[in-house]
Amino acid sequence: MSKGRKVPDQPINHAAALRERLGKVVRDAWIAWAKEQKETKDSWFSPWEELAEPFKEADRRIGQAVMQEIVKRDPRMGEISVQGIVSSTTNQPYVQFACDISPTQFTPGKAREIALMLLEAADAAENDSVLMTFARESIGLDERGAAQLIQQLRAQREKARGTEAKSA
Repeated sequence: MSKGRKVPDQPINHAAALRERLGKVVRDAWIAWAKEQKETKDSWFSPWEELAEPFKEADRRIGQAVMQEIVKRDPRMGEISVQGIVSSTTNQPYVQFACDISPTQFTPGKAREIALMLLEAADAAENDSVLMTFARESIGLDERGAAQLIQQLRAQREKARGTEAKSA
């Protein structure tokens, strides 16, 4: 039994991981292009793991350039979306959460807004699941009819709630 606090896990360097993945994608694109052009140079066809470091670095730099174009740099401009969903196979409620900036920081007011979004989505997912079961078992709607009913309910719910909460 050790004393003191546990050493925290190393934080994930998302930018470095994305840069590496984009470098591999660039390599795959080069290989596909070379095959289309019927290039015969063996270096075109070397898989990522077999590349010499200078070639990997060149592909990483291209990946970095692509990343700078597609990743938003201003943390205030990121988008967070939350949605209550129901599995079509198990009828279980789920909350779908997406954030295009990670890691991120926000004000306490924004944190409360996100918390409210999560709570509303959880509530909506559970209600949609119950309504889906009711529509199938009690009303006798088929899968498509029940899904259409849920879609109409969601549209009405969004209209009643509005699109966003007011944050501080």
